[in-house]
Amino acid sequence: MPLWHWSYWAAVESGIFDLIVVSTDNEEMKFTDITDSTVVIDYTRPPELCEDTATQEAVLAHYTEKYPDVDVWCLLQPTSPLRTADDITGAYKMLVEDERDSVVSVFNDPLLFWVKDCVEVQGQQCPVASFHIDKRPNSQDRKDWFKENGAIYFTPTYTLNATGSRCGGRTGLYVMPKERSYEIDDETDWAICELLMNKRLSA
Repeated sequence: MPLWHWSYWAAVESGIFDLIVVSTDNEEMKFTDITDSTVVIDYTRPPELCEDTATQEAVLAHYTEKYPDVDVWCLLQPTSPLRTADDITGAYKMLVEDERDSVVSVFNDPLLFWVKDCVEVQGQQCPVASFHIDKRPNSQDRKDWFKENGAIYFTPTYTLNATGSRCGGRTGLYVMPKERSYEIDDETDWAICELLMNKRLSA
């Protein structure tokens, strides 16, 4: 089954969307099994928004102009196939009930991160840590550390217009379990997701 199917079916099963846009520039892709009346197949995505350098914010801005009546956008990247319809509805519930300006899905990740060559110290490029290096926290002190998993982004149009970002204002963190948080960036990720999906389908 094509990778995008998992996001499509989760969106339809959630039952919360008035409009689902499947966006592509590949006119050879076939969507014969899509029959839901809320789904629009858009083959007219501009070429510059299909490059690896294109940002998701630019894609969202494009569709905000194309569909000006939409109040809230939800970005479901096909590279996160393990999210469920319940995850989508849970994140939306957080957006509405907690009165958030955006919601991003995350999972608990207590790892200590470094970003290489981010600042200059005494004329030399040095890395930056995601923690205070002189107060290195123990793992039990990192319970509230989270990492984006790329699965769900809810962003009202007013937030996109005001900040230019899918995560802006009072952002809510929708926490998903690690087994549904894997995203596919390479062949190893693909193998992990395939194993987990087969386990789910055989349960």
